[in-house]
Amino acid sequence: MFFDGEKMEIKSFVAMFLLGFSAASVHAQSCANRGDLEAPYCDANNDLVADTPAKTVHPKPLVVGIGNVEDVMTATKIYNPLLAHLSSCLKQEVMLHPVVGEGAMMEAMRHGKVHVAQFSTGSMGYAVHFAGAVPFAGKGVEKLNKRDSYTLVLIVPAKGPARKPTDLVGKKIAHASETSNSGNIAPRVLFPEIGLEPDKGYKVEFSGKHENSIRGVALGLYDGAAVASDILERMIASGEIKRDQIRVVYESDPFPTDAFAMAHDVDPKLASGIRQCFAEFKFPESMARLLEGNNRFFPVNYAPDWRLVRMIAKASGRHIDQAGYQKIVNAKK
Repeated sequence: MFFDGEKMEIKSFVAMFLLGFSAASVHAQSCANRGDLEAPYCDANNDLVADTPAKTVHPKPLVVGIGNVEDVMTATKIYNPLLAHLSSCLKQEVMLHPVVGEGAMMEAMRHGKVHVAQFSTGSMGYAVHFAGAVPFAGKGVEKLNKRDSYTLVLIVPAKGPARKPTDLVGKKIAHASETSNSGNIAPRVLFPEIGLEPDKGYKVEFSGKHENSIRGVALGLYDGAAVASDILERMIASGEIKRDQIRVVYESDPFPTDAFAMAHDVDPKLASGIRQCFAEFKFPESMARLLEGNNRFFPVNYAPDWRLVRMIAKASGRHIDQAGYQKIVNAKK
């Protein structure tokens, strides 16, 4: 679930990258190991995320970005309790970034405007590589003592004739966006195994985001859609979509859900405090209800937790590096 208005956000993101390139190149020779990270980030300890630099920041106010939602009102409704808790726990002002959209969040984090941000599964790798994001917390259920996960589901209209994936050969299937894990990248790797080959066996139509794909199937605008199960369940729980409007004809193995990351250059003492505050936070009932029953944050580690996501991205030819991102940019021109 990356961008729809994607062209504008991608242009903005590319402009940011070009503006920062010259300054970043100054640091290039001083980095012993960079891996796939963009300059000026380094990864001397080979944990796949940017190391903490010698010069760090202790931002006041601390700005939190929520990119994986439709608008600022939704972000405020869901996450205000978290912002209030962080402000109290850290004993400093905490603000919500006024713009949503994951491309905007990456740009803001790279330029020091956002210090903690939420990214979806498929976009986290780009945030790590281009914005120096360090994933640290993902939502989960306390009584299960584990982080949340989701699956890629292939849905069809319940009143339609399709009962299995191959019934959609030659049909129109909605994908969310170019960089969405479950909405585009994973289907291109997994669907051929169930008899559906994107662009050849069926017509791919980008809807912009999972919510649009789900609405389109419910309204009969698409023959099917590749979407994230957690977003589908969220829309059903909210009453926007009725369960009897949708039929699931395929479900994948689980993936990690969206998670929070902080900028690599946050002062280590503050970074430790942020991690602790997230770990201590118990979602109020209203927030848990909006987040599919999840009520706590659990630690996440990019190297092991996003391994399957990286493998699928690589298998699909969409490497999570500069060349991979540029390929997406070029496809949008």
